[in-house]
Amino acid sequence: MAQAASKTCEICVSAYGSQYCIDCEQFFCENCKTFHKRQKVTKNHQFQSSSDIIPEGKSKCKEHNEDVNFVCKTCNLAVCSSCVTGSHTGHAFSKLIDNITQMKTKNTKDLRSKVHEATQNIKTMEEGLKAFDVKVEGVVKTIIEEVEYVHNIPETERKNYLNQRVITNRIRNQKSFIKRP
Repeated sequence: MAQAASKTCEICVSAYGSQYCIDCEQFFCENCKTFHKRQKVTKNHQFQSSSDIIPEGKSKCKEHNEDVNFVCKTCNLAVCSSCVTGSHTGHAFSKLIDNITQMKTKNTKDLRSKVHEATQNIKTMEEGLKAFDVKVEGVVKTIIEEVEYVHNIPETERKNYLNQRVITNRIRNQKSFIKRP
């Protein structure tokens, strides 16, 4: 496999290798890829963006020391071509790159869903905070109005008013105490 770190077109060796031919295991620039796709023998080769290539290279089969290119669907294992024709004969297979692409698509979809959910939660919290702020402003306004009212009445009326509030609160507390089971 070509080294993912270089990412120079392995055909013209002068341009950036922005595409990776899965079948040839080589990096191509856009021009060389176009030429490659025009050739009768290579026109059906599959390409992917070089940014999607895993830098470590391909994994090796522990049994045969060959590149792992397939997934045995029966055993849910990554296997090499020797495993396909040997110990996994008759099993169902898919290309490893197809599985990786499917997993990437699924993970991207899941991540987008979680980001959307988090965004909705943030919006809900912001709306709750706004509603709370409105209530706090209302309470503050009421307190200010009460304070102004108390300061504007004569001293004797103020004492009567405050005594009345204290008595009202005591009665309310006693009623709630009596209503308890």
